[in-house]
Amino acid sequence: MSREATDRLLAGRRVVVTRAAAQAAPLLRLLAAEGAEAIPLPAIETVPPASWEPVDRALARLEDYDWLIFTSTNGVKFFLERLRERGCQPELLANKPILSVGPKTAAALAKYGLQSELIPEKFQGEGIVAALADRDIRRQRFLLPRAQVAREIVPETLRQRGASVEVLPVYRTILPPATAERLAELCRRRPLVDFLTFTSSSTVSNLVEHCPSAADLAWLQSLPAACIGPVTAATARQAGLRVVATAREYTIEGLIAAMKAWLAGGDQRPTAKS
Repeated sequence: MSREATDRLLAGRRVVVTRAAAQAAPLLRLLAAEGAEAIPLPAIETVPPASWEPVDRALARLEDYDWLIFTSTNGVKFFLERLRERGCQPELLANKPILSVGPKTAAALAKYGLQSELIPEKFQGEGIVAALADRDIRRQRFLLPRAQVAREIVPETLRQRGASVEVLPVYRTILPPATAERLAELCRRRPLVDFLTFTSSSTVSNLVEHCPSAADLAWLQSLPAACIGPVTAATARQAGLRVVATAREYTIEGLIAAMKAWLAGGDQRPTAKS
């Protein structure tokens, strides 16, 4: 297949975007550049925790921690904005080593004037664990600002190695109120859809849990699904979704590449384009 043909594989394809509306713009721009028709269906919205009290207690004793670990741009935003609201500036953390899950999270920190000491090769929990594998972390104290619900591989593994890890929920995810109505309308119409895209396990869980009926869920499960990484893909498969593409690089660019690679393989169902 020629490069020109490969570049146009997504042209005319209908792609459902379940990423949070506040973060979906880069993916929507990439899809538009590919000539795809995006269908926004934000399956999550990030909101503050029910109480800031645990966060404020941690902020009052930042000197107690040896490391900070950030696993998402949302973790960066909610944690550092709360720090500012408490009358402190992010520069307070400038001399503290920080581990970021990937370059996007590191870039979010850089906007606050903070640098990441470590960025793992794999942009997921296992990568964080691997990045610290050669370091003696016994008796080291880690602070992990993250979502209220998340995988436990990082804190559990670091604790097994003798570290102290405080998990600090700085945000939670909910289904946006308007999405339930949008999802019901999509299921009612059942248009031709080339891809459902998922950028986190939460987008999978929320979409499946709020599906109007078993018949509607079966329809969603029949559609090709593309996931940003293996963790999200595993959640999607457990939900019965038909995962056909998983990004090798856990970014939205990697997600686009994975969809195009699957289309290039010729294993396609009748789609909106046809």
